[in-house]
Amino acid sequence: MNNDRDGKVATGADWIIPILGAGFATYYLISIKDLAWEAKVSGVFCAVVLFLLIAIFALRTAIGVARGTHYLEWRSLYESHKLAIVRGALFALTVANVALIPWAGFTLSTFGFLFTCFLWLERMSARRAAIVAGSLALFGYVLFVLILRTALPPGPFERLVSALTGF
Repeated sequence: MNNDRDGKVATGADWIIPILGAGFATYYLISIKDLAWEAKVSGVFCAVVLFLLIAIFALRTAIGVARGTHYLEWRSLYESHKLAIVRGALFALTVANVALIPWAGFTLSTFGFLFTCFLWLERMSARRAAIVAGSLALFGYVLFVLILRTALPPGPFERLVSALTGF
């Protein structure tokens, strides 16, 4: 939050994450309709908590605007051209990652997303980006697929490991 107008708090840009969170929670609630009841209960619980927090934030913002301590402005989203490019690139990579998950599977799409982010946004060397992204993708595979048995979309990597090991 910015406090640059006579002590008033700018809140417009703070609504990006709650709006995206509400959209994701809604998508999640729609997508779990065919899952087991335990997953539905967990998903509904998380969505209800998220919507409750968003409602509290909205109420806080509305009270602040009514009292004159808050104002809505979106200028802080565009602080500089360089930062806008980085934010836009990260958003595009995220959308591409979500679009590739059904074909590439969880592990390869996670690796690709992290590798690209580390390489492009963090300016890591290709070797270091591959090692870090590969380690994190494998950790995610072991944790979510092997240990927690989460039904993430399988891809070539998951099918190969399943064929070789039986897991």
